[in-house]
Amino acid sequence: MTRHALIYLMAFATPGIMGFVSFGIYTRVLSPADYAVYSVGVSLAYLIGNVLYGWLRFALGRYQSEAPQTDFLPFTLASFAVLSGLAVPALALGAVQFLPEFSILAVFAVLAMTVAQALFDITQEVRRARHHSAAFARLSIARSLTSFTLGTGAAFLFVSGSAVVAGIAAGFAALSILSLVALLRAAPSERAGDAVIRRFWRYGLPLSLSGLVFSGNATLARLIVGWLLGAEAAGHFGAALDVTSQLTGIVAASVAAIVGPMAIRAHVTSGRRGSSEHLADGAELFLAAMVPVVVGLILVAPLFGEVVAGRAFEAEVGLLMPLLALSRGLNAFAQFYLHIGFQIVERPLRQVVCGAVTLLVNVGASILLIGPFGVLGAAYGIVLGDIVGVLVSILLLRSVFPMPVPLPSLGRVGLAALAMTATCLAVLHGAEMSPTVLLALTVLAGAGTYGLAAVLLDVANLRRDVLPQALHWLKGGRRA
Repeated sequence: MTRHALIYLMAFATPGIMGFVSFGIYTRVLSPADYAVYSVGVSLAYLIGNVLYGWLRFALGRYQSEAPQTDFLPFTLASFAVLSGLAVPALALGAVQFLPEFSILAVFAVLAMTVAQALFDITQEVRRARHHSAAFARLSIARSLTSFTLGTGAAFLFVSGSAVVAGIAAGFAALSILSLVALLRAAPSERAGDAVIRRFWRYGLPLSLSGLVFSGNATLARLIVGWLLGAEAAGHFGAALDVTSQLTGIVAASVAAIVGPMAIRAHVTSGRRGSSEHLADGAELFLAAMVPVVVGLILVAPLFGEVVAGRAFEAEVGLLMPLLALSRGLNAFAQFYLHIGFQIVERPLRQVVCGAVTLLVNVGASILLIGPFGVLGAAYGIVLGDIVGVLVSILLLRSVFPMPVPLPSLGRVGLAALAMTATCLAVLHGAEMSPTVLLALTVLAGAGTYGLAAVLLDVANLRRDVLPQALHWLKGGRRA
């Protein structure tokens, strides 16, 4: 499991690194108002795509994992084409008619990214469910490099948030076509039967609501800040939310890409006991990867804002990052780990309820707290929403599929994180050097300490399984 997760980590790390670099570029080239256009535009594309197509992707991942030799693509692509043909023109006309403040380029860019990103994600979901991790990684890396090149090029050429969204959309479109062609050439001969298709519909359609509530959480947070505090504040908030989402998302998606399909397949072949064993290992792996990222972002937040963000963003990014890192970590734990339980037992409506409660608490708390606390109030609101979301998820899972959270694993991860924290604080408060060098040294020292502690404590079987495999691979490479 850990080996596959490392492959997926490479696949998601490249987009994360590109996102990290582009964050530094966009916050220097774009004004806060233009960054808000880019940030809200990308978030809206993700929201619309999850509502329209997310149910297809989730259901495809669920049933393709259960039956990897069955070809679900014909039905999925037909549904995708019908949805696109009906919804995209209606959305374009509605935006032009009722949102005249949005430019034609902005509307086109958002809708193009919606469709292209959804198609790319659908093709990648097939590979993930079939455990084609190497192909998944190659396409993910190629897509991120293409979108990075086109997006940053658009930023320098046009200094426009809409142009950046259009460039990123072009990268998704090019790689989604290549990915789809490759899948169609190697499609399995066995087609999904009518009974499976009916299960697909029953399971998937309620998840369109899930796409609305989960994706709407971050999008509405941005829009509420813009509505109450203006475009500049929305740009500041969006920048901090973007970078924390990217860094935590790399880790969460890497682990979930292997834990989910393996647990679903184990449930089919070995029942609840088999899936629970996989999930217990997955929980430790998830926490081992996520906790140091969240803790690290909290510790270096002011320094990160000073070094990485543009001058117009650095103060707000440093202020907001600790809360938003905690929020994104909690949100990832709910969506990428806890909600696997709902997928295993095919209870999508409970997943929707969790998302709806999270959204309502976030919106209500943000509106109440922005007045007295400003943009920081929006961060408090999203953290409160995510805390409630985790608690509601655990509560609703108890009666259908209690998810294992092994306490010894929590203890080992906690000890490693404490060692990392002590090292980072010693470096931050004990060295006089330039901010850039201090940030790099803190990150390297913290990562090294955490890695060493994780090996000594055998977190996620690092000492017992992963290191022997790595040494065996190195010895084989030397012989070759």
